[in-house]
Amino acid sequence: MLSAIAATISALYGVSASKNLADEQGQDLARNEISQYVVQMSDFDRTGGNARRNEIVTLASQIDALIAQYGQVKLHLSASTYRLIGLFLTLSTTDLELAERMGQQALKLSTRMETDGAGGWRMADPLEALQAHRVIADVAAQNMDFAKMNSEYSAALNITRSEGKRNRYIRIEARHFTRVYWALSAMMLADAVGDPGAPLCEEVRRRADAARDDFQALGKNPEIVRRARRIKNNRCATWIDLASWQKY
Repeated sequence: MLSAIAATISALYGVSASKNLADEQGQDLARNEISQYVVQMSDFDRTGGNARRNEIVTLASQIDALIAQYGQVKLHLSASTYRLIGLFLTLSTTDLELAERMGQQALKLSTRMETDGAGGWRMADPLEALQAHRVIADVAAQNMDFAKMNSEYSAALNITRSEGKRNRYIRIEARHFTRVYWALSAMMLADAVGDPGAPLCEEVRRRADAARDDFQALGKNPEIVRRARRIKNNRCATWIDLASWQKY
């Protein structure tokens, strides 16, 4: 009797162990696939941009399906993975709903609090957090949600102030980029509106003026040029010479 019970327990344990092994192998395979898809998205985004939008959306959808199947708890994807997917979707496609979800997940992971080793707490990854805010802000600009765009860029700037002591890049370069992207997003939104009124244009010009020194500090950076190229008309007559900034 005891031997039969022992055999049954052993068999059940063996089945459970086999299932766990299969699950772990499936998760490893999913992580590898996601990594490969993100690299492919990066290549498509870099070499084709909007011309490769269908391929980028397809890859992002496949990644989304894998995440839905296994879950973040098992996959342990990084904040940068989610943020990059959202960024590629935002810059090269019109799938803003998925871009928003990816940006929000990146923000959730990067803003979680962890111990600082000295009895206090700190943000897990402030650089990823501010970049996630910028992705969400870009989505808001394309959705012509001016209030949300301002809120997200403002949150990104707040991180450069609160976390700048920990990281020189956050304190200086990230702040420059955030202000420049904010100005260009505002101009893109006004262009999409078509006939922006005086209050909107006043705010757009204010954002452009606030970023004047930042444009000068960063120069003809390819990421800035790329964002400038999305704007067809300087509808609010800012100081920014689009024709000049669109050349590279």
